[in-house]
Amino acid sequence: MRSGMASLIQRRTTDAAHHQKIMNTVTITVNDNTVTLNGSYMEIANVLLGLSDVTTQPAASVANNEPAELAPFNAFLTVELTPYFGAAAATMIVTKLKRCRAIGDFRYFIPIYKLAKDDLQKRQLLKVVSASYRYKFGGYKNPEQYSLRSEIKYAKACDECGKLAQVLVNRLIAEGLWK
Repeated sequence: MRSGMASLIQRRTTDAAHHQKIMNTVTITVNDNTVTLNGSYMEIANVLLGLSDVTTQPAASVANNEPAELAPFNAFLTVELTPYFGAAAATMIVTKLKRCRAIGDFRYFIPIYKLAKDDLQKRQLLKVVSASYRYKFGGYKNPEQYSLRSEIKYAKACDECGKLAQVLVNRLIAEGLWK
């Protein structure tokens, strides 16, 4: 009796682990931007819940001077990073950026570069995302902070990073932060 129950529990555990490894694809449209999310059901659900939480916040709580017609920056960034890093990693990157902003020290973002390991393209993407985030949330106010602007500007010239950098610059232009 016990061995039968143990094998049943083991089989269900194995089945659950197998289902978590299966990659699923969901395509959504947010503000006329179509995004395809790849990952397990749990990863996709977490990203969608994160987007839902951000988009259902009252407009008064958003104190970052975003025009009302634009999606919140963190939700926008999660959607833009998903094709490059996957849903779970994109959510983790944005969460870490929010935490660094709250603390006021972006040195805590450094461990995120482990996601890129030996992939130079992804490291550059992370650098431009970090620079854009820091620029958006205060870097544009400081005229001595030209290094952020320069880093973003030169990333636009890169073949690999250029598309994401241009999307981020277009967002900053729409918010009136980039001239």
